[in-house]
Amino acid sequence: MRFPNLALLSLALGCSSPTAPAALGSWGGPEASLLLTTSGGTLSYACGAGTIDSAWTLTDAGQFVASGQHFFGGGPVPPQGHPPHPARYSGQVLGDVLTLTVTLSDLHQSLGPFHLVRGGPAVVEQCV
Repeated sequence: MRFPNLALLSLALGCSSPTAPAALGSWGGPEASLLLTTSGGTLSYACGAGTIDSAWTLTDAGQFVASGQHFFGGGPVPPQGHPPHPARYSGQVLGDVLTLTVTLSDLHQSLGPFHLVRGGPAVVEQCV
């Protein structure tokens, strides 16, 4: 028995993958750094941080899309910590360069774009 549509189904399912090897690993630059795994990621800025949920995707065309949270840093930390802001992460992977923008939906604010390089330097949260 033949299943001619099985190959087409396999191709269709392979167009976008949350475990896309082209994006996994550490990315860094002068403004931000990202550690991305199959279970999510963490983003560090000079005065903040972010988390990326596990349902991130990278298309075959290199379009990166994810959701998560953003935390502003700096100043005195309130006892309950800094409040999270819902974040949408979007960008483009071209070879060893990831251009990333963060949109904070509750504040109607965008951060970036950040230009990250695979294996680039990590940014440590430092606020004065």
